[in-house]
Amino acid sequence: MSFIRLLEVWPTWLWVAISGIMLGLNAPGRHTHLVGMVSLFPLFLVIDRIHGNRGYSWKRKSLYILLACWGTGSIAAPIGVPWLTYAVHVFGNFPWIVAFMTTGLGYGLEVTFVLFTCFGIPMLLIRRRGWWDLLVRLAFFLVIEPFYPRIFNWSFGGMTFTGFPLLSQIADIIGSPGLGIYSIGFSLLLVMLWRWKIEELSIPVTVVKRTIVTYILLWGIGLSYGLWMNHFFHEQLNKGGSLHIVALQPNFTFAQLSSSALNSSVRQRNVHELMKHSISPLPDESSIPKLVVWPESTYPSPYFKDITLKPVIEDFTRRHNIFLLLHSIDWEKTLTEKHYYGIAVLIGPNGQVRGRYNKIFRIPFGEYIPGANLFPAYADWFRKHILSLSEFEKGKDFTVFNLSDEISFSAPICFDVFSPTIIRNMVRNGAELVINLSNLIWFGNTTASDHLEMIVRWRAIENRVPILVASNNGKSYFVNELGEKAGEQLNLFQKGSLTQTIYTNQHFSFYREYTGWIHLIFVLFFLSTVISGNAKGKLFKND
Repeated sequence: MSFIRLLEVWPTWLWVAISGIMLGLNAPGRHTHLVGMVSLFPLFLVIDRIHGNRGYSWKRKSLYILLACWGTGSIAAPIGVPWLTYAVHVFGNFPWIVAFMTTGLGYGLEVTFVLFTCFGIPMLLIRRRGWWDLLVRLAFFLVIEPFYPRIFNWSFGGMTFTGFPLLSQIADIIGSPGLGIYSIGFSLLLVMLWRWKIEELSIPVTVVKRTIVTYILLWGIGLSYGLWMNHFFHEQLNKGGSLHIVALQPNFTFAQLSSSALNSSVRQRNVHELMKHSISPLPDESSIPKLVVWPESTYPSPYFKDITLKPVIEDFTRRHNIFLLLHSIDWEKTLTEKHYYGIAVLIGPNGQVRGRYNKIFRIPFGEYIPGANLFPAYADWFRKHILSLSEFEKGKDFTVFNLSDEISFSAPICFDVFSPTIIRNMVRNGAELVINLSNLIWFGNTTASDHLEMIVRWRAIENRVPILVASNNGKSYFVNELGEKAGEQLNLFQKGSLTQTIYTNQHFSFYREYTGWIHLIFVLFFLSTVISGNAKGKLFKND
């Protein structure tokens, strides 16, 4: 029996498992990004098998497709996000096996519904399999994927091409979700070849050839655009307003941080160590503005509430003529409770506060409890069992800090960068630089920093804005408008500082400014394929 025929008779569960393993390996940190080109092909074949079984009712097909997606999602989740398993084990106080199963069944359920919505639903509506349905499925994916809600925003195209610098440049036109044209498109192309060669469906040879040529042409367009962008930006990167930045990575341990951001009183007084290590990298007298950055969770008390420490910081910025960006917490009192906020604060060379940003994106079960107001008993259970749980209010403003007429930046906190909307609106409000304040110590020696790095890279390209990541325990680095790392990097648990002169300037991005138009084009593409396919009898008529 040939290898191809052997694949044809493999049991369904094996196809599902292979797809789950490859989808997990597609996640950042595994250095197997391009496996995403074929990761969903086995799942697509399983869905094809279910769809083609005439003995199944619509309800049974729905159930079987959902189960196939669940098998793939539950296997992919623990492989792709081991850092979530680590956090559940360490901070949720669950045994390793329970934490592993929580990731697989919990986060895996989210991946399941993404797969089912993007790839299962179209097949439940389409009656005929041939080649036109593949075009409709790709168009449907491009319409749905950017809007599908997820805890941690990622895209199939983004995960696959995060390590492919040339093609990724086209994300400033179609966004990282739009790169699914290449990754999902390739898996669907393989499905077409499988149907044509193995199942011997009546697909014209000319259609197969034209599809392959079109796909190759799309690659040519993407790579050519990437070459052009690389040439353009390498001539533009060192122009604009200049800013000297010192970003600390103190690598404070849990003994030096509180277990919860709200329990600031149990932290050691580490401000003097922060100030000492901020001074040595500073240049001598310079006309260029100097900005010192302290990462998330390293400042030991509520900045606006601690009246003993605040004057120390004010004196520090005045004596050294620097701007200081730090992360802290704050709260507002009501008649019955306090409302807490995670905040970024900018202090000027005169010791005065120049601005404040309230964190918008909150981590579920880490910074808030989903549905706590509707189900108070369940919320109380989480408060009791997750001792490190913090509960923050959601910020509303896409704040931009202005250092001068030439230099402005925003300071999203940690997983704020997972939201395309947050970064897009910050840049549209005038930010020419993004400084991300992070503390990934909660995830240990895992791939969490790789996942964050992937997202940061896409935010930089989609908005054509440089991004500095300053983390307590790593990784800390600078990414330019091309999504390339520039300068030194501090790795996980490495103590030190990044010192760099950064040039800021406004760069145009079609995707940033006209995201709605891109989505509209995808919607029109989907509608045109459905209408045309239906008129030709290639979608909704029975075989």
